[in-house]
Amino acid sequence: MFIITILFVSCKSDYEKLVKSELATGEVYEDLIFDMKMGQTQKEFFAICWDLNKRKVISQGPKNEYVRYEMEPNEIPNEPERVEMLFYGLFDEQKVMRGFRKRFSYLGWSLWNEEFHSDKLAEKLKGYYLKNYGGNDFMEIDEGLEQIKTYVKVDGNRQILIYPFDSKDVVVKIEDNRYKLSK
Repeated sequence: MFIITILFVSCKSDYEKLVKSELATGEVYEDLIFDMKMGQTQKEFFAICWDLNKRKVISQGPKNEYVRYEMEPNEIPNEPERVEMLFYGLFDEQKVMRGFRKRFSYLGWSLWNEEFHSDKLAEKLKGYYLKNYGGNDFMEIDEGLEQIKTYVKVDGNRQILIYPFDSKDVVVKIEDNRYKLSK
């Protein structure tokens, strides 16, 4: 039994080990953006969005599935171009926010302009999240997505996942591992 346990523990990936050790710290990170936090209700999320929309900070995103925010040049470190961030809360059955899903893309994106493709933006978004959230660095993980670099950053309960979705969009998913792993 001891040998089987040792083999099982040694087979865990660096990512799984990181998640386990970070959760064990007991550190809790709930901040998202615009004073939104994991643990808020869907009603609170909508109230914050309503206020931001009235102040013209954000607007309605495509198909009414996202909130749209146009980032200023250099809001992402070393990025002089304008970037669109689409976001929406991830809510559980009780309508409590357990994370965020986001999509980023260059406003000047075009298929023929590789400078504005998602793989370039994904690299720069790592710097944005390190600057704004601090903590551990990103590590590259294999998510079974052929030839797509996927990055993850785990600090305490919070996990940030970044990967190019297609040539235009970068997906960023922020989740509370306490909730995610309890399901």
